[in-house]
Amino acid sequence: MADTKISALAAATVAAAANELAINEAGTSKKLTVNLLREFMIKRAADSTMVAGEFISWLVLSANSTDITGLVLTTVMEMTGVGVGRYYFRCQLVFQTTATSTGIGVAVDHTGTLTQFAVVNKWVDTLATATTGGVMNAGAVAAGNVYGSHSSITKNTLIGAVNVTVQAANSDHLMIIEGFFVVSVTGSLQIKLEAEAAGLVCRAMQGSFLELKKLS
Repeated sequence: MADTKISALAAATVAAAANELAINEAGTSKKLTVNLLREFMIKRAADSTMVAGEFISWLVLSANSTDITGLVLTTVMEMTGVGVGRYYFRCQLVFQTTATSTGIGVAVDHTGTLTQFAVVNKWVDTLATATTGGVMNAGAVAAGNVYGSHSSITKNTLIGAVNVTVQAANSDHLMIIEGFFVVSVTGSLQIKLEAEAAGLVCRAMQGSFLELKKLS
């Protein structure tokens, strides 16, 4: 039976997850669904932890973290099995504190061995003209708000310093954490959170999103 050219086939009407492609796996003809192909390229989970994928990994926090009290860095999101290679990551951390006088501290860790690491965190500041270290969740002044930021080249330590305030208690605020690292020994990528001071309380909120891309 003669082979049929792809160009001679009728076009699919939609790229549905169940659509199938013919492949050869170790000498055996098999079928691959579009969904399996997507999972190979982009691995995703709704949880607080997941095993990292081969290329792109997406983790969305499916439930609020437990309340975190005081100056104890606590893992709120984690990707395990982050192996040898170069990576870029970005975390959209949604958080709350229980008082306007309560800020947060954040850190990023990789539990294996890194040969290079650089990270920044950014937030819309509570002032429009100069950063105060406070985090705002509804920046709309006429002059326009400014970003505050911290940076670090040391894993598993506070990125810069703790923030000092938030605009509203028990209300969602957004912080962007992103960076680059090179792994020589496999480990877990962890996003960590702590409250500003002893006795103060914060929490990571469902909907926080961590994206990891393997560059090489």
